[in-house]
Amino acid sequence: MSFSMLKTRGRLAAVGLAVVTACLLGTVQTAGAAGVSAAADSDHGSSGQGPVTPAAGSTSGALAAAVASPAITRTEVISRAKSWVGIGLDYNQGGYYQGWRTDCSGYVSMAWNLGSSLTTNTFIPEGVAEWSTKDSLLAGDVLLNDDTGNSGHVAIFSSWTDSSHTQYMGYEFTSSGVHYRPIPYPYFAGYGTFKPARLKSIVGETSRPAGRVWDRSRPDGGPWDSTATLIDAGGAVNAVSAAGLPNGTTHVQALVNGEIWDRARSASGTWGNSARIDANGNISDVAAAALPDGTLHVQALVNGEIWDRTRATNGTWSNSTKIDAGGAITDIASSALADGTLHVQAVVNGEIWNRTRSAAGTWGGSSRIDAGGAITDLSSAAGPDGTLHVLALVNGEIWDRTRSEAGTWGASTKIDAGGAVKQLSAAGLPNGDIHVEAVVNGDVWDRVRKGTTGNWSVSSLVDNNGAIFGTYATATPNGTLHVGTNA
Repeated sequence: MSFSMLKTRGRLAAVGLAVVTACLLGTVQTAGAAGVSAAADSDHGSSGQGPVTPAAGSTSGALAAAVASPAITRTEVISRAKSWVGIGLDYNQGGYYQGWRTDCSGYVSMAWNLGSSLTTNTFIPEGVAEWSTKDSLLAGDVLLNDDTGNSGHVAIFSSWTDSSHTQYMGYEFTSSGVHYRPIPYPYFAGYGTFKPARLKSIVGETSRPAGRVWDRSRPDGGPWDSTATLIDAGGAVNAVSAAGLPNGTTHVQALVNGEIWDRARSASGTWGNSARIDANGNISDVAAAALPDGTLHVQALVNGEIWDRTRATNGTWSNSTKIDAGGAITDIASSALADGTLHVQAVVNGEIWNRTRSAAGTWGGSSRIDAGGAITDLSSAAGPDGTLHVLALVNGEIWDRTRSEAGTWGASTKIDAGGAVKQLSAAGLPNGDIHVEAVVNGDVWDRVRKGTTGNWSVSSLVDNNGAIFGTYATATPNGTLHVGTNA
């Protein structure tokens, strides 16, 4: 297939979102300018650490635990750290919970799933962890003060709070309990020297494909463009989303190395440069929807949680807001309805949950709309009549579930039984048609639900590139459908 290349890619600019994680250990009594005795501050220190002890069910000592520390993903580390937050654990270096010591270093040992509860001064010598650098910090790494007893501390890093890299969010076990909060890099003043370190047995998630982004359009009632326009030639885009605004502009979001970049197409058809709107660095998925008032909402999935960022009609981006702290979300989608409500869908353990933002701006609780348990991808599209369609990918097949204007969810209907679909996207047109794009063997196929009849068409080939792994779909007020491909 041939492509019309956009000549100016532009520089990516900045902003940021973040979620981070830290686990603090012990207190440090330093006689420096800060002059802070951590023992006197239960919120930022510990009252000591217990001895190295095997975890429950383990007969290994510290050295054996170091050698046999199991491989663990960064996502698992964060999930384990999160599991001790808010459950009422008291700091007690002589106590244990789930087999690990209930002090700061025991907490990190639990998050890393070690065979023993180590201490701040044994993580490195026992060979469990190794020193690293600030620039290489990733979720699940730590900021470590390797002193002993009351003077030792550790913090589990998750991500930077913004692009300045001066503060990170963290899970920490202090004398006042297990916390999740922002921490200045490398740690609060007066608590000794902290340096980045990483678990030797930590492993990355399965590597994600990366590629360039093309946009292909279909005018209202007309044929598809014969060529696609290359709108991002960088080659590092992992995922895409898009939204059409009431003023005729189209915004495309690209996920690059855990950051989100936004590029706009004017109503006249000119593509602008991209701008970085979220520099978190740990974003794994992105979704977007435009409200009738012209505001644009972009959702970011970070460590299983959803953050929402808004672009005002004057072009100003807000800070991000966490709207779902579940911690187990694997995929997201969103759509805006004609009544001004915003619906965000999340896949959790193969099920779909829907959360609504009212027209007044209030987020409600989430409700489960599909308990199938085997859903791996989803998309959604809004109709002009106030209906919402949520598409679910199950074993390579696509199922459609509709929410009526009155808010009632119907049963799901299988609309694609091919069994080979890898990814999907969807968009609603002003005439009531719903278009669903399916990636099959690296190609994109389009299927339409006619607004006049409610019947689904057979699918038709839109792009036979052969290497496509992701798509977006969105429509503008004049009825033009834009389908993006990530390959």
